Amino acid sequence: MRKRTPPEEAVFLSPEDCKTKIKEYFDVHLAQNPEEIPDVEALADYLGTTREGLFAMEKGAAYGFELRKARNRIAKIKKQMAFKGKLPPAVLSFDLKNNHGYKDKQEEGAADNTVIIKGVAKEWAN
Repeated sequence: MRKRTPPEEAVFLSPEDCKTKIKEYFDVHLAQNPEEIPDVEALADYLGTTREGLFAMEKGAAYGFELRKARNRIAKIKKQMAFKGKLPPAVLSFDLKNNHGYKDKQEEGAADNTVIIKGVAKEWAN
């Protein structure tokens, strides 16, 4: 039986190679392909891996921090696009939840955040 190569060994030669390839993705590849919107799958494809492979490598000490920074940069770019009306909010929301670990407030224990209004507040509502 053949030993499987961990994904990070197949993608990067060293931590410096990881930094270089990520920098090339943002600074060279995206500049040469201005119609491409940066995203997790595009980065994974550029690096020669998959979305799942990218997430697995993020857990490792060798490349995790640089990959998390890249994913954060992608989220930042997409949020700025949404703020400027170039990305629909629903698309941004879906992407942030599925690729960047964001959660809706109610997913974080809404039962603990119950607000009870008493007193004159009832009069303010009228």
